[in-house]
Order: sequence, then structure tokens, then C-alpha cells
Amino acid sequence: MYEIIFSKIMDSDIDQNYLYIKETLEAPKVAEKLYSELYEKLNEISENPFKRPLVQDKYLASLGIRSIKVKKYLLFYNISEEINAVNIIRFMHGLRDWINILKEIPLEEII
Repeated sequence: MYEIIFSKIMDSDIDQNYLYIKETLEAPKVAEKLYSELYEKLNEISENPFKRPLVQDKYLASLGIRSIKVKKYLLFYNISEEINAVNIIRFMHGLRDWINILKEIPLEEII
């Protein structure tokens, strides 16, 4: 199994998405289901991180970034084989401009 390491912004991503669904959309059960599925996907990634392909953007793929769908959201990660870990980079709605959002993250936070 690979260790899961969250980026600095990942906790904020989870909180913001959870609170948006729970409070703004007034759907606490939906928020709980998303949270539950997110942790199922994290477990799946920790067991077999290579299962998902690299993203199609060439630059992001060169950084080893992969994604997995969690309902209407995407969880982005890369793999650090040297330390047997999966770096969880971002968690955002799939309709967002995720390519450009990911490209704005400083390299030291990705690799």
C-alpha cells in the first residue's frame, strides 16, 4: 500500500466542496455521500495508484498527474515511488478549468 499525502490546499478543497453542498445547496446527505466516496477512492488509489492513466494535457502528464472521478468531482494526484507515496494535489468539480488551475500550482507543491 502507498501512503497518502495531502497537498497544502487539499484540506481546503475538501472543506469548501463539502460546505458548499451541505450549506449552500442545503444537501447534507449528498455532502456526506461525496465525502464517503472520496475516502473510498483514496483507499483505492493507495492500493493501486497506477490504475488510473496520466491526464491528457502533456505538461501535466509530464509531472505524473493522474485523476480519478468522484461523482462530479475530480481528484488529482501523482505518485512518488521513491517514498512509496501518493501525493493528493487537488479535489475540484469536473466542470472547472482544472488544466489551468493545476498549471498555476507551484512545482514544489506538485513534485
